[in-house]
Amino acid sequence: MSTHNDKRNRILRRIALSALMLLTAMAQFVPWLPVVYGARAFPLLMLVAAIAYYDQAASAVLYGALAGILWDIAAPYGTYHAVFLAVAAFLCAMGVRYFFNRNKVSKVLIPIAMTAAYIFLRWTLDTLALPGITFAQNMPMLLRESLPSLGYTLLLAPLMFTLVSLIVRRTSRRKQRVLAD
Repeated sequence: MSTHNDKRNRILRRIALSALMLLTAMAQFVPWLPVVYGARAFPLLMLVAAIAYYDQAASAVLYGALAGILWDIAAPYGTYHAVFLAVAAFLCAMGVRYFFNRNKVSKVLIPIAMTAAYIFLRWTLDTLALPGITFAQNMPMLLRESLPSLGYTLLLAPLMFTLVSLIVRRTSRRKQRVLAD
């Protein structure tokens, strides 16, 4: 009986996280979230960080790749999101498992690190794509658009961590459900 409940809970968790990922992707790519003075929010980054924090490493990598594929499909030009989010999810999940404890400090550090890495990688690749532009000449873009996007994205972290936490908690109460059956 308990293996049936475990399997059912895992399937429910995967369905709920996938549905949340699709809704988050829609929120990011359909203009539901406003652009504030050139700063855009990237809620898929926060969702992948939250899944990596609460779920296992293998599923975090798969969800990271899925989020990156959704992002790559919606992106207008050559992208790298699937690879970046899969690697970032793996590093976050391994960091939580081996280096950090699951506490409030790591809940803050993981989204900051993931978003900062994405923002600076994106700015670097955008700078390298422009011929004749140096990093110093492209510094206003970093200060005007990229760094405010970091803050705007981090505002969504509590929401994403709360939603993923609720999903994981609701689908992993195996001992309580076995006692109730």
